[in-house]
Amino acid sequence: MTAQTGQTTATARSWIDGKLLRFDTIPFQARLRITLPGEDPEALGSVIRLDTDDPGLRVCAPLHVEWGREHCDAIVAEAVRVWATIVRECSG
Repeated sequence: MTAQTGQTTATARSWIDGKLLRFDTIPFQARLRITLPGEDPEALGSVIRLDTDDPGLRVCAPLHVEWGREHCDAIVAEAVRVWATIVRECSG
């Protein structure tokens, strides 16, 4: 299920190590914005380069850097899975 939120669309939600992550698309960009609903700050960052073989996590919130590093592989893997679903659905 997707929900419009301004310029982004909440595409997927996933639990990683007890935290709920929301993955939002950004129009015309091969990246997903990632937020942590209910956390302060809510923003985590983005997984970028999803249209390549080398996607990466960029954490924007200093308070989440350590958690983001610890769970980077799981976050990126989930973002790649979400991205592949988006591409498949958009391709028909």
